[in-house]
Amino acid sequence: MKYIILLFVVMLVGCQNQIQPTIISSERIKTLSDSDILAISQQACIENDKKAIIAPDYHFLSKRLSNLNNKLPRKTNNIELSYKVYLDSEPNAWSTANGCIRINSGLMKLLEDDELQAVIAHEQAHIALKHGISLLRQAPYIEITDKSNEIVIMVKEEISHQYEVEADNYAFDLLVKEKIDPKGLVNMLTKMPIHAKNQPTSHPTNINRINNITNKLKHY
Repeated sequence: MKYIILLFVVMLVGCQNQIQPTIISSERIKTLSDSDILAISQQACIENDKKAIIAPDYHFLSKRLSNLNNKLPRKTNNIELSYKVYLDSEPNAWSTANGCIRINSGLMKLLEDDELQAVIAHEQAHIALKHGISLLRQAPYIEITDKSNEIVIMVKEEISHQYEVEADNYAFDLLVKEKIDPKGLVNMLTKMPIHAKNQPTSHPTNINRINNITNKLKHY
């Protein structure tokens, strides 16, 4: 069974259950409520924002992102979605269970509008499908390190891969519903770095994801 490591830098405050030990067992994880996990996600988002260089609202990339996400749902699971652009040349995007969606400038400059909307829809899918909560609940343990309150979460590789495909499928249906060309999902993936097959990763290979979406396009 392959595991991958997810890292979150958080200040563990505001949770209903205070988390003090260095190692949190799977039994302890099960006692966390959804509210606890959302609070952890919120703090993770806050701490990452503090470390990042965030494009101001008047920046052309922030305006572009705002225009694009306005064509997609503002909420999912009654959670308000929050967007920011990180001024970072690495092409990357991520989301947290509490509704934070962050997109690097490097990715925005790489993608066309419909491709970027595909990324937004994919990140919304992770929140809508509660993947962040589910991954944490399935972890065999969580380790809190002494380095900046860093949380190390072990995740089963195949489960993480499964969730990526599920998010692609959800995003496809969402784009179709909002009358946005779902081909942006394929075009976006062709521009993203290919994941190495011999290394554990939270994402399946881009080829597998592209094949999955291409099959859905045949019936579109």
